[in-house]
Amino acid sequence: MKPRPEPAPSGDRRKGPYAPQNPATRTRSMKGKPMSSFRSKTAALLLTGAALSALSLPAAAQSASEVEALRAQVQSLLARIEKLEKAPSTPAGPPASKDAPLVVADAYKAPQVVQSGNGKVKLTLSGQIGRAVIVADDGFDSDAIHGDNATASSRLRLSSQAKLDDNWTAGTDIELETSSASTRNTGFGTDSGTFSVNERKVEFWVQHKEFGRLWVGQGDTATNQTSEVDLSGTSTLISHSDIGATFGGIAFRNKATRAAGVTVNNAFNNFDGLHREDRVRYDTPTFGGGFQLSTSFTEGGATDGAVRYNAKIGDTEVAAAIAYADNDSRTGFDTQTNGSISVKFANGFNVTAAAGTRDLGPRDSDFWYGKVGYIAKLTSIGNSAFVVDYFTQDDFAVAGADAKAWSVGYVQTVDAFASDFYISFRNHSYDTRTADFKDVYGVITGARVRF
Repeated sequence: MKPRPEPAPSGDRRKGPYAPQNPATRTRSMKGKPMSSFRSKTAALLLTGAALSALSLPAAAQSASEVEALRAQVQSLLARIEKLEKAPSTPAGPPASKDAPLVVADAYKAPQVVQSGNGKVKLTLSGQIGRAVIVADDGFDSDAIHGDNATASSRLRLSSQAKLDDNWTAGTDIELETSSASTRNTGFGTDSGTFSVNERKVEFWVQHKEFGRLWVGQGDTATNQTSEVDLSGTSTLISHSDIGATFGGIAFRNKATRAAGVTVNNAFNNFDGLHREDRVRYDTPTFGGGFQLSTSFTEGGATDGAVRYNAKIGDTEVAAAIAYADNDSRTGFDTQTNGSISVKFANGFNVTAAAGTRDLGPRDSDFWYGKVGYIAKLTSIGNSAFVVDYFTQDDFAVAGADAKAWSVGYVQTVDAFASDFYISFRNHSYDTRTADFKDVYGVITGARVRF
């Protein structure tokens, strides 16, 4: 007696009673019937059959309550199937193109939030890469510098925020500068720049809507950026009152001896408050239509205070700050007063000015800075900003020193890339009572990519 043949495995093409059904045959048998309707009717027949079988069981096998419960479940399922049958079907879309992106563009438009280890705290990761190429001349030699733009240095930031109620919030900031060959100190003849990781902010804060904000830790003092209020759209990249940030490592060369003298970074200073320090800082809430007061107390005993103003008067934007700092027993200087103001008109034109004086002990040093700019959206990719600026300073590096700088620049924002591209030409001049130096001039170009 011959054994009964085993069923053919899936995909077997053998003929016979156990061969799998032809998919084309199945398709033709259902031609003209929507797939959703076929599935729904099949499910309805199966459920109805199951219900009739259950209801036909002998009374001894089940109680009246069980029969009623089963009947109710069957009726509910049939009602749901009928509802699905009446719902309009969604037509299938065209097949995806092989060139379609893996992630749709809209996915990049929403802000991304990093998962926090504490479910009560919202954690955000952000930062930027800021790279530049400089071609410069010191009057005797020229060189190309590849560096990290110190005005818009590469950074990594983690910030968190938690809300107690409608009045109280708290948060933290950790911001590190990850700079390779900083333009502030990279000069001629540098084969490779030094990589450094510097702390910018390591702080926490607590804020009340009516009482203001208290900061504790390493971060901006009350007077930081008070010489750098600027609405031109260029100050965080080029044409900045902090002259030493871009060509800072290049030295002035003595016209007679060719000897290197003071660097650009050491010849200029915009007295921008006490910068970032380990401190306790307090900011008032905004009042009087745009005013805010700030004060801080730093490690080492220095104290400072500032008044800021930000408002829109009609179609004109106005921002300003004035500050005073007492350096106490720390070295460098005794006291300083500084400030800046910037005005941007509705037509895109803007003007900016800054000034300051510092008591260096045996002498005082003063600086003045002015800028004229224009912002327009010339293309759909983002704003275009044009600028011309001028800076002059006396008696800073040494008594009798005279330092001047001017520049022209252009910044193009590309919104889709979250990036800013720029190019600028700047000239620096420096002389003392006993020596004349060649001008340092050059072009800087690069980009800042934000994330």
